[in-house]
Amino acid sequence: MQQTAPALAPHIAPVVTPLHQVTPERQAAGERLVARLKGAIEGFMYTDPLMTYAWSGDASSYRLIPAAVVLINSEDEVRAVMAAARAEGLPITFRAAGTSLSGQAVTDGVLAVLGDGWRRLNIHPGAEQITLGPAIIVANANTALKPFNKKIGPDPASQATCKIGGVVNNNSSGMCCGVTQNTYHTMARLRLVLTDGTVLDSGDPASCAAFRTSHAAMLDGLHQLHHQVTSDPDLVALITRKYAIKNTVGYSLNALVDYSDPLDILIHLMVGSEGTLGFVSEVTYNTVPEHPFKSTALVPFPDPQSAGRAIIEMANGGIQLTTGVTAAEYIERRALETVAHLPPMAPLLPWLTDNSPAVLIDVTAPDAATLDREVAKAVELLSRHGATHVDFSTDAIRSHALWDIRKGFFASAGAARPKGSIMLTEDVAAPIERLADFVVDLRAMLDDHGYEDAVIFGHALAGNLHFQMGDDFSLPGSAEKFDAFSGALSDLVSLKYGGSLKAEHGTGRAIAPFVEAEWGAKAYGLMHAIKHLFDPEGLLNPGVLLNPDDKIHIKHLKVMPPADELVDMCIECGFCEPACPSQQMTLSPRQRIAVTRERERLRRSGEDPARLKRLDDDFQYAGLDTCAACNLCSLRCPVGIETGTMIIGQRAQRRGATGHAVAGFVADHRGSVETLMRAGVGLADAARTVIPAPAIEALTDAARRLTGKRLPRVSRALHRGPGAPKPVPNRQDPRQTGFPVPIAQSGRPSIVYFPSCATRMFGAPATRYDLLPVPAAMLALLERAGFDVVMPDHLNGQCCGQPFQSKGFPEQAASVGGDLKRELSSLSDAGRLSVVTDASTCAKHLREFPGDAPVLDSAQFLLSQVLPKLTITQKLPTVAVHHNCSAQRLAEQPMTEAIAGACADTVAVLSALNCCGYAGDKGLFVPELNAHATRFAKQDMPAGCTLGVSTVSTCASGLSEHTDVPFVGLASLLEWASRPLH
Repeated sequence: MQQTAPALAPHIAPVVTPLHQVTPERQAAGERLVARLKGAIEGFMYTDPLMTYAWSGDASSYRLIPAAVVLINSEDEVRAVMAAARAEGLPITFRAAGTSLSGQAVTDGVLAVLGDGWRRLNIHPGAEQITLGPAIIVANANTALKPFNKKIGPDPASQATCKIGGVVNNNSSGMCCGVTQNTYHTMARLRLVLTDGTVLDSGDPASCAAFRTSHAAMLDGLHQLHHQVTSDPDLVALITRKYAIKNTVGYSLNALVDYSDPLDILIHLMVGSEGTLGFVSEVTYNTVPEHPFKSTALVPFPDPQSAGRAIIEMANGGIQLTTGVTAAEYIERRALETVAHLPPMAPLLPWLTDNSPAVLIDVTAPDAATLDREVAKAVELLSRHGATHVDFSTDAIRSHALWDIRKGFFASAGAARPKGSIMLTEDVAAPIERLADFVVDLRAMLDDHGYEDAVIFGHALAGNLHFQMGDDFSLPGSAEKFDAFSGALSDLVSLKYGGSLKAEHGTGRAIAPFVEAEWGAKAYGLMHAIKHLFDPEGLLNPGVLLNPDDKIHIKHLKVMPPADELVDMCIECGFCEPACPSQQMTLSPRQRIAVTRERERLRRSGEDPARLKRLDDDFQYAGLDTCAACNLCSLRCPVGIETGTMIIGQRAQRRGATGHAVAGFVADHRGSVETLMRAGVGLADAARTVIPAPAIEALTDAARRLTGKRLPRVSRALHRGPGAPKPVPNRQDPRQTGFPVPIAQSGRPSIVYFPSCATRMFGAPATRYDLLPVPAAMLALLERAGFDVVMPDHLNGQCCGQPFQSKGFPEQAASVGGDLKRELSSLSDAGRLSVVTDASTCAKHLREFPGDAPVLDSAQFLLSQVLPKLTITQKLPTVAVHHNCSAQRLAEQPMTEAIAGACADTVAVLSALNCCGYAGDKGLFVPELNAHATRFAKQDMPAGCTLGVSTVSTCASGLSEHTDVPFVGLASLLEWASRPLH
């Protein structure tokens, strides 16, 4: 019997609004909702134009501006939001990482964003299971499981960014997951909140028993649906066939076949429900093996058909293996072209013809002998099917590089689109035995509909193909073109091949109009009945997964006008966000780019001057002042977009004549400014000997408030620096001897040392180890290692220029940094001597100026030139290490850890933060950024740790304050560890 679709309650019906607008009614409702929630929600709540627009897009091609954005951190807050939204007639959409590709994480109602309260992770004894909160990033869960040679089953390409809540709600899979290792099949327990506020924990017998009583009618409805399906052989056959391949179209109807207990049916229907049935607050996974032995190859084929035939044989009938070929990623020739410039691709290029696809293959095994046998079997199979070059390797670096290329296709292929267009993506699946023909037909259909720029790649072992193309929906006819293509795609995939229009990305808005065409009226009716049982009001994510509007897939489409050449390639995927210290405090890189695009669009169109002014004004703090400009986002971005550089440019645009005059004065009087800074910090140091540190902080905080935060904050962790060290006698330095050539050859190598302004101005906190300040420690180490040292004259005021650059004064930065680089080049004898500095930020910035002097950071120099000449005399039990942003961009992490490892028995790398948010002087003027970025650092510190190291003194100050453990410079630690004992 076909179920009829129940009408949504009128007061919660979705509203279609014009582009980039919120209806006045929705705006008012959002403001009333926030008023209702005051006192019930601890996190942020937004209804203003800037922040609602910032949260209006996910990684899909859709944009809806929410009436309100609310940060939720507990089940009580979920219930409070549900009650307030119901009262105001607003729908709710829950959002995890916002990497959704089908428009299921955007709304014009209430956007409920997962906060820190959902970051729970517990590995069960033996690591056979792991319990996770919905805000845990997938890669972090797998990192925690790696020591046990385990992982969770789902492994989406976005795993370094996407969160468990989205993985459960989309039933995401991935490259090695196949059909049988997704959440549906590997979930052991689920905890959820239903729309009436009831919490159900499927792993708690008492919770289940209470639910069976309180929700007997709901469970009876599910029981009836189960019998309706199982009594219909055709429906059972359809469901069985649909889930033999990857399939996330509609609700998980296989739950009605696989289970008979209504409670089991309920929790499995939640998987893949895209936030339309309830809120998932916790999940326990059965882990799967992650074999430690792996060999990888990127294998070219002469044509798509031969590659398809090889994949069909490797697929093992669609049964996912944990030994042997565990991943085979099909990459067509046009997709390969977008990454041909990357170094890992170089060995493959000679083997590619105009029509050559390649398959990225992993072979894994529990031991080396088994791996050798499995690789041999794979080589034979591939060669038999015409592979033109087979080169398996166990080199982990090479493997990671190849997989990084594959995981980055979403962004790198998207970046190849024309400027102003948006990136469109679909993921489809067909029965594996038809893959070879499917690839060819899909390519032809894309070309026939004018998407010749499209590229195809995908998880071929599961018959799953992704394709991406660009289109500009601001142009007439583009939406109609995409509509025609979508209908043809539905016919090809659903009807001709009996496949899935969405294999793993979820239905969302993109495929909602085609669900009935794929499943048929009978199964589609079941889906409406399921929605009605769980959410009769239509409160949760209406319009997603089920939608009566057959054109919803071409409504609310993004426009991405060119705004800044530095970021125009961005597709708003969100891969950058986990690295950003201001994410969920103000804006993330993705949001800064989105808002910049909207401001530029409004500037060009002139359509809403008042809104543009509000966006411009509010962007000052949220977009400019709280951006650390660390550019760690570029390391996460597959195409290296530096949002921080864009922000620095916008800061420069806003600098007026007064600002430039002040910057010029500071640049011309750097020595005086440095002296005043040291004196000011020294005064606070002295005051703390008389007045308690909390009182000093309270006084300076009060002064900051009275001056509009123009005064710097003085924290208890900020200490007066040692100033410029005295010149070291060096008979090879003509400036000291008066002779134009060295008067004595000591046989010792010389090195030019530049103590950075940060280490001169800011000192380390006191420790129990009698450590030397960084400049003194560097000089002691250089002497101990047998170096003669040359330093610039008049160090007071010497600066690399980075502080001017980050504040938006590029002219002063060039002048100040250029002067220093020229002096260092002269001291280096035109590059004959190396230059070493003691702050990684300074080293990175100096390298960007022309000049002969090769500039080395202390970590690089100490490891290669100093440590081998030292004798370690004492060690710490444990030392914590923070890799600051410049050190990460210089790829110095292994060097820093190696030095720390020489000085301590255990090195604990802080993994809970990336950039600490101190960002030069932002720890002084925007201290809330440093506090937010380091909010998990204390819990990341190992028990008993008494010391930490960082290669930038200001970062060390912020870390010392927020971890309650003193952080010092790397040189200070190494000098102590190699100090001769008397």
